[in-house]
Amino acid sequence: MRILYKYLTPDGIKALQKMTLLASDPASFNDPFEVRPTFDQKRHDFYAKGHETFHAQHMGFQNSLLGSRSMVGIPAEDAVGFGEQINKLFRDELSRRFRALCLCQNPQNTLMWGHYTKSDKGVAHAGLVLGIDVSCSDFPSGIKTDGYRISYPPDHSRPKLPLAWYRFPPVESYDLNGNIQYDPNELVESEGGILIPVAEYRRQVDQAAIDLLTTKAHEWAYESEVRFLYELTLHKTHLQFSDGRYFAPIPPVALREVILGFNASLDLAEKVVQLFMAGQIGSPQLFYSTFHPYRYEVQKHATNPDYLLAFYKTIRPSF
Repeated sequence: MRILYKYLTPDGIKALQKMTLLASDPASFNDPFEVRPTFDQKRHDFYAKGHETFHAQHMGFQNSLLGSRSMVGIPAEDAVGFGEQINKLFRDELSRRFRALCLCQNPQNTLMWGHYTKSDKGVAHAGLVLGIDVSCSDFPSGIKTDGYRISYPPDHSRPKLPLAWYRFPPVESYDLNGNIQYDPNELVESEGGILIPVAEYRRQVDQAAIDLLTTKAHEWAYESEVRFLYELTLHKTHLQFSDGRYFAPIPPVALREVILGFNASLDLAEKVVQLFMAGQIGSPQLFYSTFHPYRYEVQKHATNPDYLLAFYKTIRPSF
């Protein structure tokens, strides 16, 4: 058994009612630094030189990017938005190809409770946490059976797209449906000026995609996140599609824990118990949570449906 956790707002009761969890579009991740590959000086100059050379040779004008001077050598950090424009196609590709289910290894993380279980009035610890056995054979694991533990490096020097991504004209073209097209027999430039087959180049692009989907800034390390990635061409049937979004089903046998926040409402507790008693969510262990009296720690307490209701109806309101 391997249990991972999903922190939810009070509105997350809908996840229990439907027994699904959102498989997020990478374009919707809450950190704007995510899925942004490193755009270093080498990649900046490689693209600028290619763009300027192509336009000089084929259209007869110099300095195609700035007009007044070459962009080669201008510090990448001073070229506002330049890398963003070039990398947009890659981020769009990630959005078309992948979805991600984001879970946590720790159900008692004070920051996670504070950030992800808020009510619509901003009250933290008002939601719930679901404990899911991801080793269950019915759990939709996607690309990797045990998921990907997120890496939290101290700087943004990785991951990188291969140099040929920044070739001009691009290696890839796109059809009207956004599908990638390229010549599999072509050779493209790699690091150090080495020529490699397009198939190897695309393998490097695919690896960069996984690296980007599993890397976050060091400041997010408290999340202890594990992601399950789904490539839509391969795993679309493993997911449910509704209202323009994909959801990962929660097999009832895989739902092992339901933990209510210290500030959860009686209404939320009643809805959880109703689902539990009706057999709609399997047979998870129910918990209420409290603040540890002298440590920065959220405590979870195993309970039964009757006591869970009593806690939020009679005991909790006395505080």
